[in-house]
Amino acid sequence: MQPVENAVIAAAGLGSRLGHGLPKCMLEIGGRTLLSRMIDSLTPHVRRIHVVVGYREDLVINLCSNLHRNVVIVRNPDFRSTNTVQSMASGARGLSGKTIFLDGDLIIDPSSLGDFARMAAEHDTVAAIALSRSENAVNVDLSAPPGAEETTFISGFTREADRLYEWANVVSGDSRLLDHGSGYVYEELEKLTPLCASLLELREIDTPRDLEMAEKFAKHLDAGNQL
Repeated sequence: MQPVENAVIAAAGLGSRLGHGLPKCMLEIGGRTLLSRMIDSLTPHVRRIHVVVGYREDLVINLCSNLHRNVVIVRNPDFRSTNTVQSMASGARGLSGKTIFLDGDLIIDPSSLGDFARMAAEHDTVAAIALSRSENAVNVDLSAPPGAEETTFISGFTREADRLYEWANVVSGDSRLLDHGSGYVYEELEKLTPLCASLLELREIDTPRDLEMAEKFAKHLDAGNQL
């Protein structure tokens, strides 16, 4: 067993499909930004968090300097011509050990993230899956439904819509896992299939409809935290 040491949050993108003119990680839901929610959820499980910034980086840097001084900011000045896999790889430079790579446009149930971190400690590489809800989802083919076997494996990724589960944009592995990637993250992971899968309870935000679902999900999470 090798515990997860680090997390890299990709927060450099434009978020153009949402149309808010902000890095998506800076969207506020329930009075907190997506980034603050993610950092707070990750902090109990990792020792070091890197946040990769690009588009309107000043907003993210100011937030972290005020509220999250423990994180390390990694600049991606080429954010307009690079993609998420390259941001994640640059964010992991200088790190060693197991690392969780995440998109910055997610709301994750903290207890579910804890389960993911424990599973990540037991396997070399673990990719997160979620119930397929997102618009424009990248779905997955599985060896068996989650819970049916001791370990569920991803056998492939697909844009076909008739699947129950989607790739959830969270993966753990060696800090150099994505070093040579040039396409989408899932295209790099497909080279590693069959790939251990962990079910996460989360919402991804790419479109206005996704945002509506995420707001309902956050309200549910926040109400649970107050019980």
